[in-house]
Amino acid sequence: MIDLDRIKEEKLYPRELLLKLEPWLARREAVVIVGPRRVGKTTLLKLLALRLTEEGKPVFFFDLEDPDDRDVIEAGPRALTKFLGKPGVVFLDEFHLLEDPARFVKLTVDHFSELKLILTGSSSLAVLKHFRYSLIGRMVEFELFTLSFREFLHFREENDYARLLPSVSIHRLRDPESLRIPGKIWKLLEEFLLFGGFPEVVLAPDPEVKTRLLSQIFRLYALRDLKLLFAQPDPRTFERVFLVLSGSLGSIVKFSEMASDVGVSHKTVKHYLELLKALLLVKEVPPLAENPRTEIKKASKVYFADTGLLSWSLGNFSSLALRPQAAGLYAENMVALALMRNLRPEERLRFWRKKSGPEVDFVVLTSGEYLPVEVKFRGHPEKLSGLRSFIKRYRPLRAVVVSRDLWKEKTLNGTKVHFLPLILFEG
Repeated sequence: MIDLDRIKEEKLYPRELLLKLEPWLARREAVVIVGPRRVGKTTLLKLLALRLTEEGKPVFFFDLEDPDDRDVIEAGPRALTKFLGKPGVVFLDEFHLLEDPARFVKLTVDHFSELKLILTGSSSLAVLKHFRYSLIGRMVEFELFTLSFREFLHFREENDYARLLPSVSIHRLRDPESLRIPGKIWKLLEEFLLFGGFPEVVLAPDPEVKTRLLSQIFRLYALRDLKLLFAQPDPRTFERVFLVLSGSLGSIVKFSEMASDVGVSHKTVKHYLELLKALLLVKEVPPLAENPRTEIKKASKVYFADTGLLSWSLGNFSSLALRPQAAGLYAENMVALALMRNLRPEERLRFWRKKSGPEVDFVVLTSGEYLPVEVKFRGHPEKLSGLRSFIKRYRPLRAVVVSRDLWKEKTLNGTKVHFLPLILFEG
């Protein structure tokens, strides 16, 4: 069991997900936090454990990669209650390593209400395969993403810059105001886009170390999880599918073309893409299609779980000023993650494309309405043929255009369009 006094000595940076967890801490359901390797799940548990300790609540922290800790938990909740000697909050890091995690959680929630469970797992497949459906009503699941740009600024201890930037999201749209963005923030944004938001990458001292860490995140940690999920994985094919995906970023996935590039079957590419999604390294956005005759209805778009992984897959960490076309892809991937990170439980994220060509990057289904979100990081942000087509078809009340630095509002065919700088957009 981890000593909480040792945790107090560590330097821990806050995460935005903490606020979303708070309403669930006093409820009976087990709280499950999933996310890719090295995204900061253990640190999040430590932050939460310290907060509860300060409130006077008994906290017990088990790392299930430690065989001794795992033996204690495998004995079952009754034995655990006797071992602890008092009620409290039980943190289980890497809980999917238990032999039967579903049974342990079910028994604890149903019969040992004196123990509150807070759990982490490295892949969604652990939840999907082992116990999600068997634990309906007994657990609530949250996903921890890599750092947002605002979190990135805090980790880099650029707190003055973080305070300088107004908070703007689809849920908190603000009136445009005069804003001067210092050049240093633009440099920080480019670093964030190029190297992403894995905490240890953000804190690494130089670009070479950052690059090596990103390679490890995929080649070491992802492949290790892959072996847990799949009996006979082919690491080489797995990596090649991931690398080829960089060519499909923000576009409809064409499995036949990918299969040809990798040199495997269409079915194999689909299989490894599902594994990448299960490991939370790749995010999928399905289409919105109210009219199947004229709109794309089946094929999905994909994004990487971190823009640093995009750089690694491309094998290119050079300045985006030298790669204007790629800059748009990085911006679109950043917006996709910002939207996913802050979606409310009842909301859904889609993209829209007509078979004849017009498209909108993202559509948020929110409160019974459609909110189109277009990314225009390159070129003129007010050239909006796809958005105009969507507005004509669906008549949304609002629309959002995320641009490089434009902050204004205008009305387009009765729809209020909010132009927001990427550097302010929080999803």
